[in-house]
Amino acid sequence: MKTILRPMMAALFLLAFTMPLFAQNPNVAIRFEATHGKGEYCAKGTLKNLRTTDIGVSYIELWVYDAKSCKRVCLTRKVINQKVKPCDTVDFELCCKNMSPAFVDGIYYVRVHHSAGINEAWGFA
Repeated sequence: MKTILRPMMAALFLLAFTMPLFAQNPNVAIRFEATHGKGEYCAKGTLKNLRTTDIGVSYIELWVYDAKSCKRVCLTRKVINQKVKPCDTVDFELCCKNMSPAFVDGIYYVRVHHSAGINEAWGFA
């Protein structure tokens, strides 16, 4: 019994210590400014490739949440399908138009899907 349990416990400890290595790697830096105005919520910003190889950015998502009730009031996507070279940037603009609830302070969530995984950023306006 000891010959089975001791290697299993060692493997579990090894797995526990390697789990932080699986954290999100910032392959793409997201910088954006969140605004809301007459009839729309918008996020304008840039994506920057932080890797030493090209990254293919497929699409960007914008989720807007009501700051008071924490309910999602908007979800929009924009297809990019563009290769980004190392240290290059790509500008983007995402807007949710004709929102049904009255405009209130919003919590913005931007998610970028690319060939090296997914990166995300939060913002407030």
